[in-house]
Amino acid sequence: MTSTKEKVIRDIDEKKEEIIDFLCQFIGFKSINPGIPGKGEELEAQNWVRDQFKKFGFDKVDYWSVDPENRRPNVVGIVEGKGKGKSLIFNGHCDVVPVTENELKRWTVDPWKATTKKGRVYGRGASDVKGGLTSMIWATKALIDSGISLKGDLYIESVVGEESQEGETIGTKATVDRGYRAPFAVVCEPTNCEIHVKSPGVFFFELIIPGKEAHTSARNQVIFPQRYGIPCGKEVGVDAIAKAVPFIELFQKLETQWNQRWRDKILGGGGYPDPIDQQGIGLFTINPSFIEGGTYLGSVPGYCKLTYCVWYPSWLKDEDIWKELKEHVQALASTDDWLRGNPPEFNVPVLQRWRPMKEVAVNHPGVKSLSAAYEKVSGKKAVIAGFKAVADPTFLSEEGIPTVLFGPGSLSSGIHGPDEHVPIDQVIKCTKTLAVMAMDWCS
Repeated sequence: MTSTKEKVIRDIDEKKEEIIDFLCQFIGFKSINPGIPGKGEELEAQNWVRDQFKKFGFDKVDYWSVDPENRRPNVVGIVEGKGKGKSLIFNGHCDVVPVTENELKRWTVDPWKATTKKGRVYGRGASDVKGGLTSMIWATKALIDSGISLKGDLYIESVVGEESQEGETIGTKATVDRGYRAPFAVVCEPTNCEIHVKSPGVFFFELIIPGKEAHTSARNQVIFPQRYGIPCGKEVGVDAIAKAVPFIELFQKLETQWNQRWRDKILGGGGYPDPIDQQGIGLFTINPSFIEGGTYLGSVPGYCKLTYCVWYPSWLKDEDIWKELKEHVQALASTDDWLRGNPPEFNVPVLQRWRPMKEVAVNHPGVKSLSAAYEKVSGKKAVIAGFKAVADPTFLSEEGIPTVLFGPGSLSSGIHGPDEHVPIDQVIKCTKTLAVMAMDWCS
């Protein structure tokens, strides 16, 4: 006798082509967010999502904007519980990063017209995160089509502003402010169908190193000792870029030391219970995002600015890391005759900062429910690991909602780069898993 869960799983398999066609249509909407607050273009895509929710028979569809221009709406589809069961949130962002002209040269397909080949769907947003949104929407549609009554409410959230860190203002947090709360949430970021229970934090810092301009013809006097009576060194000029090199080396050494100092089984350590996640070790990094210097074509460079992106483990306070970085910079500067009197300017945080999500215990009932659903669907034990990047779970977890990440695709699936793609089998697997989890959790 076929169980209700097995029937839902079978129905999802039968609708595989419809599910992938939905994803392909979704990719066709250019819901571009250039990463600059206030510049997202999610309206057309969100209007389509709203219409699909209505077409699919959701009990309620909530559509509202928080941004000043009222052109970046969030959409929440609601399946109302019929009893006193636990509520559940499935969340994903509809905005995608742009495709630059330089990047476009390296695409082998049209990024704005989904292409299906070799078991994958290619297109901007396929993995980040329209594949995940497709899975959670069609998981819910499968429950509706099967006439399944849940006891708890199921909230399907398509939000804006994630790529510009506006989840804290006009996106995901706005759904909580609107009243959508639950004892557990799943954000459908690309995790390679793993369950990610923690994430790192990220911030940027800049180090501005002063030099002293001089005509390039005098560079020999700047860098070489001269006979007595001829000016040399800082009397003539100081090459700020040369002064920056020891700091670049310092941050490289710190990067290695930090990864030896801060190790973890779940985040960047291989996962639990089996170390089979594909993200690699060495998660806690200090990346030189920008190096700029010089003031004039014919001058010894009198200025150099280093801008770094730092990923750090979730159990540390960013203020403590800032303090350590500053101490190292001051110590190194104290060894240089010029920099002792002209110290570098250390600024942190700059540009962007994103806090880690609050960790969810591996034995949390929500993690157990999602793991059991995955095992039911795949016949394999779920991998518990950590998300290598930052995402909207931060803003749900800070509002007291335990949140994990789970979705198709991975951070190595061309995300934020050429030929972004998502494996079709993972989209279907996640659809089944989310459907089965909702049946268990909300009942």
